[in-house]
Amino acid sequence: MKRIIFYLPFKIDRNRFSASQIRPVKMLDTFKEIGYEVDLVEGYAKDRSIAIKKIKDKIKQGVKYDFLYSESSTLPFLLTECHHYPIHPFLDFGFFLFCRKHGIKIGLFYRDIFWRFDIHKTSIWKKKLLIWFHKYDLRKYQELVDVLFVPSLQMLAYLPFDLKICTQSLPAGCVVHEKGIPQVHVKKEKIEFLYVGGIGSHYDLKLFLKVLNVTKGGHFTFCCRREEWNMVSKEYEEYLSDNVSIVHESGPNLDLLYRKADVFCLFVNPSEYWKFAVPYKLFETIGWKCPILASKGTWIADYIEENQIGITCKYDENELKYLLEGLSVESLSMYRRQLENLAVSQSWESRCSLVASLLKCNVLLAHNY
Repeated sequence: MKRIIFYLPFKIDRNRFSASQIRPVKMLDTFKEIGYEVDLVEGYAKDRSIAIKKIKDKIKQGVKYDFLYSESSTLPFLLTECHHYPIHPFLDFGFFLFCRKHGIKIGLFYRDIFWRFDIHKTSIWKKKLLIWFHKYDLRKYQELVDVLFVPSLQMLAYLPFDLKICTQSLPAGCVVHEKGIPQVHVKKEKIEFLYVGGIGSHYDLKLFLKVLNVTKGGHFTFCCRREEWNMVSKEYEEYLSDNVSIVHESGPNLDLLYRKADVFCLFVNPSEYWKFAVPYKLFETIGWKCPILASKGTWIADYIEENQIGITCKYDENELKYLLEGLSVESLSMYRRQLENLAVSQSWESRCSLVASLLKCNVLLAHNY
């Protein structure tokens, strides 16, 4: 029987519709669907230690595991308790070492590297301490992890030092949907644009809204959490019009929004962060076979151009205006055909199969650039 260890330094919340929770749920469920028996380690240290003891006992009794797959938290491993004090310094990496000694290969998905961009609103000494713990994690990965999975290989350039271990991109997968646009939406005078997700400094869509209101050739549905919208609504007041709908849907309620959409908007300011960032919503959109609009100078735009699944444009008011004025629902048909082919190859099953194939190899490359 195929058996793996699925390791998380946090508790999965299946009722929370955020990428940090959806991704591990999808990976966990898909491993089970493709035939693995999964021993799950999750939660705070107390819960993890109980699960670890059970797995260690099984290993000592001769139970074999194909590999261990882990996903990091946004916080360093040692700070994932509710109080964020490192009171269990040997729990997680001690277990990783135990697994290595018993011939179990380890793969870890390193979620993000926000901490390199100084976005934490805290005191200088706390920032320095937090950075130390993040770097400690990376050194332990180099020592204990066989394959480090990252959202994009471009992210590796922002690590504080070169990790001499096998690295592999592993962006989110997608669930392939049959779009089936309702008949009432087939004949359109305006293109239906959609954005679903967080809103803030990294997801600033004001320039897009400004240009959309000038061209008047489209309608934009802006879907975000109500509490987040309340925090930024004043910033967007001057860009709201009859062409813009603000909604606060989540989970299954998003289906109709995606079915109605002609273009998903990721036209963001191409900051340094966007040179490597791979948003979960990109692959969710691919699953819906919806063409994507993105700003040049981002990893997203490069991916769109490489796979011909949408439109890219310089982050410039005049160039965006020119693009939107020439856009029609009919002109998007080529991208939808490309998405039909791409979506199947980007499934969650393909992600889990890649993890399994790499961790079951007898020889691992030093890097996979």
